Amino acid sequence: MHELVVVFVAIFHVALGELKPKFNQTPEHVTVIAGNKAILPCTVEFRGEHTVIWSSPRKTLISHADRRMIDDHRISVERPYIKEWNLHIRDVRHNDSGTYKCEINTVPIQAKLVTLSVFVPPMIISKYSSDLVVKQETETAELICNVTGIPAPNVTWYKRNFRKGNGYKEKIGLEGGALLIHNVSRYCDDIYECVVDNGVPPPRSKAIRVEVQFAPEVVLTNKRIGQRRGKETILECIIYAHPHSITVWKRNGQKIQQKSDKYSIEVFPDEENRMVTLSLRIMDLESSDYGSYTCEGSNPLGKDAEDMILYVIEPDPVVTHTTTTTTTTYGLQYEIDVNGGVGSWANNGGGISRNGDGGGDSNRGWVEEGGWEKDRLNPTSKPHKNPTNERGRPVTNQIYPGPRTNPISACRRFETSVVLLSSLLSLTLYCIKYVLT
Repeated sequence: MHELVVVFVAIFHVALGELKPKFNQTPEHVTVIAGNKAILPCTVEFRGEHTVIWSSPRKTLISHADRRMIDDHRISVERPYIKEWNLHIRDVRHNDSGTYKCEINTVPIQAKLVTLSVFVPPMIISKYSSDLVVKQETETAELICNVTGIPAPNVTWYKRNFRKGNGYKEKIGLEGGALLIHNVSRYCDDIYECVVDNGVPPPRSKAIRVEVQFAPEVVLTNKRIGQRRGKETILECIIYAHPHSITVWKRNGQKIQQKSDKYSIEVFPDEENRMVTLSLRIMDLESSDYGSYTCEGSNPLGKDAEDMILYVIEPDPVVTHTTTTTTTTYGLQYEIDVNGGVGSWANNGGGISRNGDGGGDSNRGWVEEGGWEKDRLNPTSKPHKNPTNERGRPVTNQIYPGPRTNPISACRRFETSVVLLSSLLSLTLYCIKYVLT
């Protein structure tokens, strides 16, 4: 029985020895991201006494059986199962890419091809990319974003519009490593961003600052401003410029000093928006202070100026009504008919109706004996200085309309007061007449 078993085992080994080694020779493709570990599979069945070797894309012998034949500690042959001869490459690099060959030294030689593709995440080469681009208006700005990666990455451009805030950015131009901005203006002054992506995470981005230099532009918040005498006022102008401009206020062509008893100048720069607000405070206004003031800005690219007019505002007219001087001021008399007739108003002997439709010129205002000149109601005419009546006494209740006064409205208010006063006097005299009778 023992001899039978030995014969059976011998026959079995002979049968195995006659089986030829084989493996799946179908080419395989392995893809891995740089920095990770690549596993190149190779499975051999019925190897027998034959040897498995690995060779590199450059025809270099990598391993013989399970021994490494090159001085690269990243590479090894791993055999999790007896029929597997897998090639492991740790911390894989782009130059590891290529077609590897797993071979068995049979006659003829059998081989299995495994192609390794190493993908490289996108990377921006800052040394050869733009950081700051400075141009003058009407020039062409060129922004460079030099990138690398496998597969070849796409470059997309954005304008951040950082002055708008809220992380808003706008896609501009076409895809490519260079962005040209033709005929730049001050509105192109912004932060631009190139975003690089090739499907291998993570994507990369780079910010490029574009500065546009331009000559000053002066903008006035108001072309004209008014104020009363004795008060103070502030004139303001905004100057847009880059680089920063020299900003001054001028009066009659002469630069106004920064600090004095009459003037005070303050500067409020806003570097982000390329602007400067220049304010001029004028104290204790006098007649000589009114007129034209010039705001001027200049830089190496040019200069600009705008004029602002400061005009005088006359005080609002004050209308006074005094009941105790009615008959004296307006020369009105009330005559009573003792025979029972109805009394009447008279103006120096002339009759006048209670509703004001008779006696006198309707185009003239009511005034002391000297009268009120008709042309003084013209809004464009200037007030008369120190008006007096025929007796040389100053007229204290005269009305002189200023720029903010409607003379017609003032006249109507005055007439309304007279009508109310006439009604009050008529009622009083009627009561006196009733008592006498």
